[in-house]
Amino acid sequence: MKNLLCLILLVTGLRVAAQSPQSEAFTLIDSLLQAGDARFEITEFDFPPDVLRILLRFNNAVAANKDWFTEYSSHAVAGQPLPYDEKFGITRGEYDRIKNMDKLHPALKIVDTQKITILHRDGKISFKGEGEGRVLNYLEFDVGHQALTFAGDTIPFSRNMNTTFVIAYGLSNSYTWRLEKTDVNKTLQANQLTARVVEVDLGIRQPDNKLLLRILYQDMENGVSHANLDLAGYIH
Repeated sequence: MKNLLCLILLVTGLRVAAQSPQSEAFTLIDSLLQAGDARFEITEFDFPPDVLRILLRFNNAVAANKDWFTEYSSHAVAGQPLPYDEKFGITRGEYDRIKNMDKLHPALKIVDTQKITILHRDGKISFKGEGEGRVLNYLEFDVGHQALTFAGDTIPFSRNMNTTFVIAYGLSNSYTWRLEKTDVNKTLQANQLTARVVEVDLGIRQPDNKLLLRILYQDMENGVSHANLDLAGYIH
């Protein structure tokens, strides 16, 4: 559930006073994530009941035809939704509706609150959490070197922010880090693919100025999914 940020590239070599988007991101992180105890309010979208029923039927149908769906989705065109198929278990009209979910603007609700501790050490910001908040234990912001790591991987800063994230959550000052690794030396077949996707999105929600953090983590080895996480929440 996913503003193209247009940047002016400086090719003249002249110095400017304005910060780069990456510097802005780490300045924001350093100013808002103060050391000490905090709360991580885990959120999820509250879809209308009829839309939720469609999503559940779609999910059940795909789960029942997992091998078929893996093969079918392997032919997907980047940036384009999958063509409709009766095996989705829903009508074409219902599929068109969930395909345009970004236009529904569902309500956002807090489903759980976890206590976390924000740690500052040697110019780095890390976390210690419990429950679902333990996911933050794998996240570290190196403010001094403007680097972000998650589960041992360094996640590159992305010049293209996640538009869906920005619109769906109503954010300003939004930033995205994204890593995609695929072992193309072996195969591109979905049922044999080894790949990892990590995305970290961060922004300020208006009008309450809450810091919202989202972590997307997907890990697949030889076609078998070992992790599929999409977690978002407010830190304050």
